[in-house]
Amino acid sequence: MGEEPEKPRITVIAYSKDRFMSGKLSDIREVLEITGYDVVWVNVDTVSLIPELKEVLGIHEVLVRDFKRGAGRPRVMVFPDYLFVLLHQIYEKDGGLKRERIGLLLKGNLLVTVQEIPGDVFDPIRESIREGEGLFRERGADYLLFALLEAIVENYVPIIERISSRMEELEARILSKGDETVLRRIHSIRQEILFMRRTVFPLLEAFRKLELEGTSFFSEETRPYIEELHGHVMEVLEILEGQRELANSLVELYYSTISMKTNDIIRILTVVSTIFIPLTFITGLYGMNFRYMPELYWRYSYPVVLLAMLVIAVGMLVYFKKKVWI
Repeated sequence: MGEEPEKPRITVIAYSKDRFMSGKLSDIREVLEITGYDVVWVNVDTVSLIPELKEVLGIHEVLVRDFKRGAGRPRVMVFPDYLFVLLHQIYEKDGGLKRERIGLLLKGNLLVTVQEIPGDVFDPIRESIREGEGLFRERGADYLLFALLEAIVENYVPIIERISSRMEELEARILSKGDETVLRRIHSIRQEILFMRRTVFPLLEAFRKLELEGTSFFSEETRPYIEELHGHVMEVLEILEGQRELANSLVELYYSTISMKTNDIIRILTVVSTIFIPLTFITGLYGMNFRYMPELYWRYSYPVVLLAMLVIAVGMLVYFKKKVWI
């Protein structure tokens, strides 16, 4: 018999100012039985339960279609009694960047997060809620929504910093030893930067809509935080733009370095060729088969010619060195 497929993991964290509970649910319908808490946060590690969420919470069919579509831009949808935000988490895997859609549904004191695969960047938030740190226990589900959105955006920063570190390493390598592998790595980094930018840029529109149309879902205390999200995304985009320009500069630096090395080689070869021009002339002159060349019969002609050739070569080297041509 084959192994039974693993059941989707549904976790719940519920809390008030002086109460806290966490655990797992075997069925999404159990969410309706959790009462007596100011905030109920349910996390679902698969999109396969979206139809059940639609049935239990009465969410719109368009949300189901968005997840089934498999791709899509970040967006915010505002309904009369609930708010839905769709965006992407980015993580590093197998030497590259991957992204995962995540949906956040705010309905009253209930916040539901739906992920494509297990794993997220919310563990510090869970720990803060568990330990009673920060403002989580004093605020409602709207503040929790802000914190989750902020955590997703914040997670972009260390990825960007690692990209910056790799570019600094490549810059040093270009200056010391430029080869084709460096160029391939630069192009790979440029693709990652473009990937990040395509993921982050749509958040500007999404968070602006959240700020303008979703105000009724946020308390007066939480609204300033929501406004900060738009500014934070702008900062991330500015960093990405700087990285994109730096990556382009690295490509230019690579080709400039290759050009300089080529010029050095050509200069050295030119110097060598220039030194051998008079030497070749002398050997060619005395290589002619004329009968009447008096110095050919002189006893010291051979060492004198060699000495003259040596003096010419050394003299030219000294002259080139003085002119800083070598």
